[in-house]
Amino acid sequence: MKSNYPILLVDDEEIILATVGRDLKNEGFDVTLCNSGMEAIKQLQEINYDVILTDLMMEGVGGLDVLKRAKEINPDIMVIVITGFGSLASAIEALRL
Repeated sequence: MKSNYPILLVDDEEIILATVGRDLKNEGFDVTLCNSGMEAIKQLQEINYDVILTDLMMEGVGGLDVLKRAKEINPDIMVIVITGFGSLASAIEALRL
């Protein structure tokens, strides 16, 4: 069964992409995997996603950069930011955006 909710999963850790991506696909979601923030921004310019699930801390273009660009493209897009290295300041910034 194919979902009507395309999801963009962004993380620079292959294990996260593989496991979370597999689980989302098993639940019927149409998932695109990106291993960098830059790759995610390119995908956002080509495909209209309903949800983005992004890591906060990535080399180069981070999760907050992906969040900002996604909201510029589609203010209604839902973005979920995950991290193992969060701070109060990054959480406040993500909520503000």
